[in-house]
Amino acid sequence: MKKRIVGTILSIIIVMELCAGCGEKDVVNQMDESMEESVQDAGSGTDSRSEQDIGSNTDKGSVEMVEYDEAQIREGYIDYSIKLLKESVTDEVNSMISPLSVMMAMDMAAAGAEDSTQEQITQMFCPEASQAQIESYLSDLMERYQANEDVKLHIANSIWINDGFAEKIKMEYLDRANQVFDATARVLPFDNAAVDEINGWVDKNTNGMITRLLDSLQPDTVLCLINATAVEAPWAEPYEDAQVWEDDFTDAAGKIQSVEMMHGTEEDYFETEDAVGFLKYYEGGEYGFLAILPKEGMTVEEYLTGMTGESYREFYNTKTGEYKVHTMMPKFTYEYELTMNDVLYTLGVKDAFDCNLADFSGIASPNEGNLYIDMVLHKTFIEVGQYETRAAAATAVTLRALSMPIEEEYREVYLNRPFIYAIIDTETGAPIFMGTLQSVQ
Repeated sequence: MKKRIVGTILSIIIVMELCAGCGEKDVVNQMDESMEESVQDAGSGTDSRSEQDIGSNTDKGSVEMVEYDEAQIREGYIDYSIKLLKESVTDEVNSMISPLSVMMAMDMAAAGAEDSTQEQITQMFCPEASQAQIESYLSDLMERYQANEDVKLHIANSIWINDGFAEKIKMEYLDRANQVFDATARVLPFDNAAVDEINGWVDKNTNGMITRLLDSLQPDTVLCLINATAVEAPWAEPYEDAQVWEDDFTDAAGKIQSVEMMHGTEEDYFETEDAVGFLKYYEGGEYGFLAILPKEGMTVEEYLTGMTGESYREFYNTKTGEYKVHTMMPKFTYEYELTMNDVLYTLGVKDAFDCNLADFSGIASPNEGNLYIDMVLHKTFIEVGQYETRAAAATAVTLRALSMPIEEEYREVYLNRPFIYAIIDTETGAPIFMGTLQSVQ
């Protein structure tokens, strides 16, 4: 069965539509034995900064991925993308998210989750799909997105393990993460140098568009799951110099700005009762920039209020090539970042953030301290210019371990009858004041 997917990188008024075909694929079921040895060595006191990326050179053999209904998951993904956008935007501020990046990072966590913790994450992406089907879908998606020769779309995943927790990580989880997400794993002490290394990895895998994702790591953070997604897409028909000149842009506050505006003519037009739009293709035609402009008098916020996955599909299905579409679009660039905890909670992911309810026993045994998600940090960058579009996203999911209560032998001292007391020098035990308490009243 031929498969087709629409993926999105969404901002307030733009959607990057990603389409491609694919077939079935096989993935490895066997992790290199050196991966396990490296984790154990790092966890037992070896200088972990000298360790190489674990699993990056794994021999990928043949593990058959499960079948899935591509159309069903595509519909679920679009619904999830619109919901995520609506919960993530800041009114009258340039906002941008990558549903794909968030999905990759959160699904790496879901791969080690169990029961309702896993179900809530999976159902956020597609209520009808299983975790195994979502994993197969994402594995296929990574392969075909990065196979395009005209548009550079790079997706990278990594797992960073606090060296004090390394021996407690289940090798089956790292094995699965490498098979499905092509995720490399790294063991190192979570200090300021670790923050620099992680940010360096993000910088490299976003082609310098996101240079810093993390400011710090908490001492009790045991795991950090990172996705980096970057796209560099040249226009199929770049704007000529004669098509670019200063023009007016009215911002959300009603202020008129003089900007560099790019003027062109496109083939694909969209129109519904409350919006119009156009599609400008990138080189090769498999990717495009979809602009959605609310009708005159309607703000972006008002449009988003009524926007759903279904209304997005209805808008997209109005595509017609009957007209020559005269367009103009400003050059623009900006960054956006937010902590996704509340957003994901609103979308139904609740147990994962609860230190008592979270079940990530597929990553490490609860006896080692119950794992839960502490933070989901998301950062994006976009630059739309005369010749190309550059965009990047990075998502970090950090997990902590709740210390398990230790059963200890205890004694009781209740001062509920007369007693002697002293105010002492604690270094020597020498009393400074001493007394007796015979009565409180």
